[in-house]
Amino acid sequence: MPTRSDRATDPRPARTRNALLDAVQHIAEAGEAVTLAQVLSTSGVSRSSFYMHFTGLDDLALTMLVREFSAISEGDVVDRATGADDVRAIARRAASRLIVFVHEKRDMYRAALDGHLSTQSADALVDAFARAVLRSMDFLDDPPPAALDHSGHARFIAGGAITLLRDWLRADRPVPPDVMTDRLIAAMPTWLVGETEDPSSKGTHS
Repeated sequence: MPTRSDRATDPRPARTRNALLDAVQHIAEAGEAVTLAQVLSTSGVSRSSFYMHFTGLDDLALTMLVREFSAISEGDVVDRATGADDVRAIARRAASRLIVFVHEKRDMYRAALDGHLSTQSADALVDAFARAVLRSMDFLDDPPPAALDHSGHARFIAGGAITLLRDWLRADRPVPPDVMTDRLIAAMPTWLVGETEDPSSKGTHS
């Protein structure tokens, strides 16, 4: 009979969750609609096992988005710490990765984020995005305004960014991912994402 210790170290739940998450990514990359039936078929996970891990497809989608926030943050931190590029380019690369990730699974995320989130799920999304913002703030050459509460303002930025994503997903005629990336960056404070060059200033130096 399995002991409590055996159950605590059982790798099967993690394998099942990873199989489901990988199945969604595979389906999206193939350009197919992400449905629960397709996820179960691709992953080889039974319906009963699925519901042991997630309350539904929306819950799985949000789990994937939180995981992607973390992965994007890791890349952003490495780029900022090593000075791999200028701040604006680094920030745009992170924003583009997020936009492309959501765009690949557009129908799934439109359903998941379309105003039916529980308070707990909404807070989890904001918290995950805010953690990424806070990590980026540790590598700023110029600190944010002294009056700001870093944790609170990171949540403020995160909430606004998620709202922009939801509006984009709801649009009948959404702008292309590259345009949405620019809009997301434009909405961020310049102390976080860097200054953009003003084309009108070229050739005006006296």
